[in-house]
Amino acid sequence: MRTSARALGPRRDAGRRVVLLTVEFDAMVRCATIMTPSLPTAVPRDPAERPKELPVSESETPDPTPTPRPTPRPAPRPKPPSPAALAGRKPSAPLIPVAPPVQDYDEDSIRQALAFGDIDENGVVVVQDGTQKRELGPATSTDRDEALTPFARGYLDLVAFLDVTQQRLAAPALTQADLNRLLENLRKNMKEPQVIGDIPALRARAAELREAAKEKIHVLEQERLEARETATTERTAFVESIEELVATDPERMSWKSSGERMRGMVGEWKRMQKEGPSLDRATEDALWKRLSSARSAFDRKRRQFFSHLDEQHAEAEKVREDIIRRAEEMQHSTDWGPTVRAYRSLMDEWRAAPRGNRKKDDAQWARFKAAQDTFFTARNEDLRATDAEQKENLARKEELLTEAEALDPSTDLEKAKEAMRSIQDRWDEAGKVPRSDMRRIEDRLRTVERSLRQAEEDEWRRTDPRTRARVEGASSQLHEAISSYQEDLDRARQSGDPERIRKAEEALEARRQWLEVIERSARDLG
Repeated sequence: MRTSARALGPRRDAGRRVVLLTVEFDAMVRCATIMTPSLPTAVPRDPAERPKELPVSESETPDPTPTPRPTPRPAPRPKPPSPAALAGRKPSAPLIPVAPPVQDYDEDSIRQALAFGDIDENGVVVVQDGTQKRELGPATSTDRDEALTPFARGYLDLVAFLDVTQQRLAAPALTQADLNRLLENLRKNMKEPQVIGDIPALRARAAELREAAKEKIHVLEQERLEARETATTERTAFVESIEELVATDPERMSWKSSGERMRGMVGEWKRMQKEGPSLDRATEDALWKRLSSARSAFDRKRRQFFSHLDEQHAEAEKVREDIIRRAEEMQHSTDWGPTVRAYRSLMDEWRAAPRGNRKKDDAQWARFKAAQDTFFTARNEDLRATDAEQKENLARKEELLTEAEALDPSTDLEKAKEAMRSIQDRWDEAGKVPRSDMRRIEDRLRTVERSLRQAEEDEWRRTDPRTRARVEGASSQLHEAISSYQEDLDRARQSGDPERIRKAEEALEARRQWLEVIERSARDLG
């Protein structure tokens, strides 16, 4: 599990932190001395006699430096560790923010702080800490102000410490580790401080700073939780997308693009780990287990798919080889019609055959097409020769049609019939014509044949004795019927009955019309 960058702190700021740690260690030593009950009597009052502070540039720390104020110093002062030593290990004691450079405090501030301290009858320095008095240690001088002033300066050092802490809290780039360190420093420095001054006010201010720090920690924690939740959602969505990819039907999966995505899966997971916040161990382990399981399932499905695909390709190759064998057996056939139908059937089988390896499919298709081309090339050459012959046949038949259409059966029916029989014999000898012209010329010949048959039927009806006898008998019967119906009409007119007259007239007129038709037929026969 990789260590969180937030927990370790940005590595790029290591150099700046080394300088800050050195200065903070120096401030820690000063405050620790202030909080010690027994203080030395010899405190250098001249700033020139005090040890110099390590320089801190504005680019190395974001803390604004308040007005310099003096702070009491232990004698002798312990030597601070080197930056190289601090860079290689954590400080053994909690660090506090940078204290201002040592210089004298103004007399009014010292005098206000002295008002909270005193020396009791036993020569012990005491401080008014809220409602109780607390002993700080034996007085080092009989003069009250001289004995209490170092404690008052310690109080002002703590005020300066809170000022710096407040400035640090206002910085925009604080991490949770920074805030935890500030809280620890506040806790240690404000636990019964060995100073003289308005300690309740100091504690109240420190409590406000603690609440502000806790609020920032709470905000950072919420941001961290939200970032973790977002990262969890993002990584879960990533894992689900991989699982969805693995669940795709093998027949519909693009194995090339899917394989590339699966190969980049671990790199993408590591990128999300590196760039995003760390997840809790259980969640990250569960997601990684799902991701690893999906990768294993993908590899298994790919092996199974391509194994099955190899079997399909082998079967497809076998089926197509059989089709090619039959195609090559027919390629020199001259039985055009059945062979064309057989090749069409083979093409249907080729399309229905399972897919094989592309290279082998292409090679087999080339062999199958070569067999077809051999047959159809020979057939097309034969068709071209046949087409030329049929065009010559068409020209001969059109000449015969012209001769047939010139026949006139009305002048000499028997001669026209004999000429037609000669034309029909020569028509059959002429042979086949192009399919596109066949119906046209056949229809013209059938028209001439129908006209001859009609003329022959008309002549037969005209010269048949039985037909003539039937016509004459019908005419005689109609003449007798007309005479009878004429008598009926005369009697009806004599009776004066209009209905009877009308019926008699209609019956007589019908017989006259029939007689007219029969007499016209008799004239045609004659």
